[in-house]
Amino acid sequence: MTNQLIHPDKDSLLRLMLNDGEVRVMMVRATRMTQEAGNIHQASDTATAAIGRVLPVCAMMGGLIKEEEGRLTVSIAGDGAGGRITCGVQNNRLKIAVENPQAELPKLQDDRFDVAGFIGREGQIVVVKDFKGGEPFSSICHLVSGELGEDFAHYFTVSEQVPSLVALGCLNQDGVVLSAGGILIQAMPGCSDKTIAELELRIPFYANISREIYDRGLMQLATAWFEDFKPTFLGEEEIVLQCDCSREKMRRALAALGQEDLQEMLRANEPAQLTCHFCRKERSFTPEDISAILEENQP
Repeated sequence: MTNQLIHPDKDSLLRLMLNDGEVRVMMVRATRMTQEAGNIHQASDTATAAIGRVLPVCAMMGGLIKEEEGRLTVSIAGDGAGGRITCGVQNNRLKIAVENPQAELPKLQDDRFDVAGFIGREGQIVVVKDFKGGEPFSSICHLVSGELGEDFAHYFTVSEQVPSLVALGCLNQDGVVLSAGGILIQAMPGCSDKTIAELELRIPFYANISREIYDRGLMQLATAWFEDFKPTFLGEEEIVLQCDCSREKMRRALAALGQEDLQEMLRANEPAQLTCHFCRKERSFTPEDISAILEENQP
C-alpha cells in the first residue's frame, strides 16, 4: 500500500550548477531510506521526521566529498529527547543510528512534529571526514535551532566558509513516510549579489521541500525552479541505506574491550550478543569465540 502512495522514483542525489558556475545546487529524495530506517529503529513519528531530515543533508554532504574512498560521519548531539544521532556516508551508501528512536513528543500548535524538541536547541554538530591514507579531519559547530535545516546552513557558512541555504523536510504520519528530501544551495566564489537575491526570492518554494517532491521528480522540480538561472545538470545518482557492519568488525570490537572484560565474559560461560547500532543486526559470539580472541590478543 505504501508504495502506491509515494513517488515512483528511487532515492537519489541530483547535482547541478547555476549561472555558469556561480551557484552549486544539490537536491535529494530520501523517502525510501527514511521509511526503511524508521522501520529498523521502530521509530516514533517525531523520530522519523528527524531521520527524514538528517539523511538528505548527510547524503548531500557526502556528495561533496570528491574521493570515492572518503568517509563522512555526522553526529548531532543535542539536548533533546532523541539523544545523539549519528549518520555515516560513503559513496552514496548511508547508515543512521538514533539513541532514543522511540521517544515521542506532542505535536506543535501548527500540527508539525516537534523535531527541534527531539533534536534539542543546545548542542553540537560534529563532522568527521576520513580519507584513505590521510588523517581524519573534524569540524564542530553549535546547533542554532534544532530544526536541522538552519543548523546545517550555519555549519556550512561558519565551519566550511561557504554561504549556504539548506532546506530539509519529511512528510510522514502513523509510521508511513510519504516523502523526505532536501536541497543545498551554495554560493561559489564570485557569485553576484543579484544572483543571491534572486535565489532568496524563491525560498518559499524550497522551504516546503517534502511536499514539493511528493509528486514530482527531482529533475522536473529543478528545471521548474531554476530555468531562469541557466542550469547545467551534472548527474543524478542513486542513494541507498546500507550498513557496512560485519561479523569481523564486531569481532574486532570485542577484541578492543581488553583482557579483563573478555575474561569476565568468558567466566559467564554464555554467548555474547552484539547488536549494530545502525542496522540492529545481532551477532552471537560463543565462549569458544571469546577464548580464541583472548588467545590472539595475549600481551
